[in-house]
Amino acid sequence: MLKNVMALALGSALMLPASAEGTPAGSTKATLVTHASPMMPPANYRGQWWTSPDNCQYSRAGRPGETVWYLIVNTAHEGCARRLIQRAYSDYQ
Repeated sequence: MLKNVMALALGSALMLPASAEGTPAGSTKATLVTHASPMMPPANYRGQWWTSPDNCQYSRAGRPGETVWYLIVNTAHEGCARRLIQRAYSDYQ
């Protein structure tokens, strides 16, 4: 189950290609935006997995240059955010 969730999260991230300039394909004015929250790891955290202070477990994904943390579904509990956006292009919705 975990492998399926990871494949889905990583596959979704890989379906959004980046252009040679480092901005998303088809976007001319997208810029990287950084967000901070006590639920996210520090900006210099380089691990693949993160357990937030409220004991929700996440996996790192995102387009090149982005850091988006997706909830690991089989470890989720009430109150876990589905994703934590730490650094993403301004066109991310």
